[in-house]
Amino acid sequence: MAASKSVAIVGGGISGLAAAFRLARRTSPTSYKVTIFESTDRAGGWIQSTVTDEGNVLEGGPRSVRPAGLSGRAALNLVYELGLQNSIIAVNSKHQAVSNRYIYVYNKLHKLPSGLMSMLKPISPFSKSLMYMILRDWWMHYGTKPSLKDSDESVYQFFQRRFSTEMADFLADPFCRGTSAGDARKLSMKACFPQVVNYEEQYGSILAGALLDKAIPISEADCPLVYQAKKERWRMWTLQNGMETLVNELFKQLTKCGVNIQLNTKCQQMSFLSDGKVMINSSEGLQDFDHVICALPAKNLGAILSSQHPTLSSKLSKIESITVAVVNLIYDEAIPAVNGFGHLVPSIESPGILGIIYDSCGFPQLDSKTKSSTRFSVLMGGAWFSQIHKENATDDYYIQMAVNAVRNQLGVKLEPSTVKLSMQRDCIPQYTIGHLPLVRQIFDYIAMHSLPMSLVGASYQGIGLADCIRNANLAADRI
Repeated sequence: MAASKSVAIVGGGISGLAAAFRLARRTSPTSYKVTIFESTDRAGGWIQSTVTDEGNVLEGGPRSVRPAGLSGRAALNLVYELGLQNSIIAVNSKHQAVSNRYIYVYNKLHKLPSGLMSMLKPISPFSKSLMYMILRDWWMHYGTKPSLKDSDESVYQFFQRRFSTEMADFLADPFCRGTSAGDARKLSMKACFPQVVNYEEQYGSILAGALLDKAIPISEADCPLVYQAKKERWRMWTLQNGMETLVNELFKQLTKCGVNIQLNTKCQQMSFLSDGKVMINSSEGLQDFDHVICALPAKNLGAILSSQHPTLSSKLSKIESITVAVVNLIYDEAIPAVNGFGHLVPSIESPGILGIIYDSCGFPQLDSKTKSSTRFSVLMGGAWFSQIHKENATDDYYIQMAVNAVRNQLGVKLEPSTVKLSMQRDCIPQYTIGHLPLVRQIFDYIAMHSLPMSLVGASYQGIGLADCIRNANLAADRI
């Protein structure tokens, strides 16, 4: 008879759910009795999809996933295991949402270079061609390895040093604002873009590294979706009725597998016992387990460990997260807007507005089927949230700010028929300079004290949804 092991999972976001699903599907040589503690009344964390009465899908959190890399494959494998492959809506490399990316600076939109021809000549707001800057980097640095391999620098400093201040201002800065709502001048290059840093360390040139780097081969463990994504050159995908479809199916199948999902149950304290077990003190009382997977934000975890492990708590509390206001807008017309994924706004232009996503262009399948409509999502705040926040501000304050951004930056004069504000507080961890050694210290502490605890979630080794799924799988496999 297979041995049984009790596992607590604290946090019912995508990381906690994915870890539970991985454990629930393993029955040999050990079976697992899994309990999920989720403090809110729903699972899924920041994945929040709303379907309006007219059939428009609004996303308050992640809205698409990139299939690239090991993390992208882990996400596709999970979708396949859940039987959701027929719900995928994929966008390939030829789609305008992939090829057309914009920044809004100097009070107008600028299309970023994408094809070879557009890279050969200067395109506003750049004074030199992108190809010139790339070749200049190769000419000046090829074969020259960085002298301080163990040092860290900001994303902004890296792009300014390797390419130009323009590249830092108009590419690195808005890209960081779009991916992590963070400040490129504070984010760690090694933590946020490790592959690019590896190109510099291994080849001395970013261009040489990109050309010589070998693609990761597809393994036998990968599902047919991974092969399909590669063959059809997918660049991003979502699901019918939004990304919460993934959460709902996970919840449904975990319940069928006997996983005990305790909603509205907050973990108030965690204690490690002398017999090697871990005690969870929740609003439901005391329960002990053989192992715990912590899928909370690092700062929240630090708070419940502070009494027994103050040193670990202090390190966890250093990983800060930022707040993003997401405003979904629906207009009751097919607005002839710019074709593309959306546009980002560099911090030198308008710090509070991070960017606008043209939802109807990227995934028109999620528009209403019964009437003409156009969807936009305005992202605001992030590392600059204090600049837009007002004490006692109502929802209308943030909504009007978003409506004004669409009006001023895209020229949409209509009033939206539907608006939805999602105030995502402390939603994205910030990998600031020194993040990697800090995470190493945290994991070393856990190993040194032989704590029966695994850490997953966006606070440590990747903020993307796909990163969270892969790291949850790895943590579950190590138990």
